[in-house]
Amino acid sequence: MVKITLKIALFFTLATTFVACKNSTKDQTEENTTSATNTENVTTPATPTENAPETISYTVTPDSAILGKTKEALVKIKEATSVLLQDANGKSTGAELTLKLLISNKSSLDLKKYFSLASSDARLELDNGNSITVEKSNGSSSPEPEASTEAEWIFNLPSGSAPKKLSFFLDGTRVSVNLAKK
Repeated sequence: MVKITLKIALFFTLATTFVACKNSTKDQTEENTTSATNTENVTTPATPTENAPETISYTVTPDSAILGKTKEALVKIKEATSVLLQDANGKSTGAELTLKLLISNKSSLDLKKYFSLASSDARLELDNGNSITVEKSNGSSSPEPEASTEAEWIFNLPSGSAPKKLSFFLDGTRVSVNLAKK
């Protein structure tokens, strides 16, 4: 009789343990589903704030320039944007104009003509008649023959001025492109 009682007790213990384990895995599955839903809500893109700086885009005409005595340099302006700068009181302190350039060397591998389009030689004419030079430059402006490189030029515009024309200089040649707000 003792053996039967032990077997029944063991059976009920195993059944209780089985039911308890089954319910705990069900709860964990529901918790995982809930946490996955919460993660989706976190990845929703944030809306821009009112304090974000104003960005202005420009159209460049023509969008490319061919330079050099043998027309070996092709400069394409891929993007022209400026960000308006302000001090802590909200007063305008000017703008930062960023130009993204694609500079191509059109000479053949046989001729192997090399050049460097120096950012310090470029001039940005403003609507007030003044001309300024590049403040910072990133990237390479010396492409290999039959190759292209990317460069980024940054100009600091004085307050109350806007870009009007950009002039490139190379090997005694000069080409200008016009900039206008979109």
